[in-house]
Amino acid sequence: MQPSVLAFGEILFDVFDSQECIGGASFNFAAHFSRLGGQSYMASAVGDDQMGVNALNYADSYGIKKDYIAVLPGKSTGYCKVTLENGHPCYELVRDVAYDEIPKLPINRSFDAIYYGTLAQRDQRSADTLDYILSSVSHKQAFFDINIRQNFYTPEIIERSLKHATILKLSREESFVFGEYASLEELCRRLYSKYSNLNIIIVTLDADGAMVYSCAEDNFYYSRKPQAVVVSTVGAGDSFSAAFMYSYLTGKTVEECIEAAIALSEKVVGQKGAV
Repeated sequence: MQPSVLAFGEILFDVFDSQECIGGASFNFAAHFSRLGGQSYMASAVGDDQMGVNALNYADSYGIKKDYIAVLPGKSTGYCKVTLENGHPCYELVRDVAYDEIPKLPINRSFDAIYYGTLAQRDQRSADTLDYILSSVSHKQAFFDINIRQNFYTPEIIERSLKHATILKLSREESFVFGEYASLEELCRRLYSKYSNLNIIIVTLDADGAMVYSCAEDNFYYSRKPQAVVVSTVGAGDSFSAAFMYSYLTGKTVEECIEAAIALSEKVVGQKGAV
């Protein structure tokens, strides 16, 4: 049986120079999860503009189910300008777009996992919808990818999100949001002591790969270093999340989940565009 996920959050276009690429962490996650063989649904919103039409067409092409994607009259579909500095993306995000008003559509089915981040919670309207989904939609795992974007997060958003999460993913660069710590291992243990609902904590380490903390086991797993020529890191973390989640839901060991995640992210960093 195919594992199912509901990816909550942004659908937007990454604009590289004059090229528009479909993206948004939640969309990227859902697209990769679908490609791997899972059932991907999205809870999101687009505008009634041409970018919205294009976004829904992309969702079809990647096998993402659109049951919970709203089309909002008079709103603009999300987009951001992306520039690359030494292969690393810099984002200029536009405010007051469709994914800031994700509505509370009725969801009458269960999912193996719900995926969410911080960006789509920058507006209280969408944040309230996520709270509604996490509290009312049946699911086995809740995957929180911090995925910090500029100033579009608050300690309150992170705190609220962690209280629901069973799997947490962050990058080494994002770990500053939790204050000072002696080591990443110490940080993971501290987070689990505060949020006992967590099962897995993933920390991506760029060229050093990733580490995964299995909370109940109090055990750390470390990946190999990725072997890839980096063109762009846009979407690499989203593909990592999708491959890890798919493997985890299909009963793979933590070591197998890490290897699958590293292998897919290696492919993504070798291309321009997130999916």
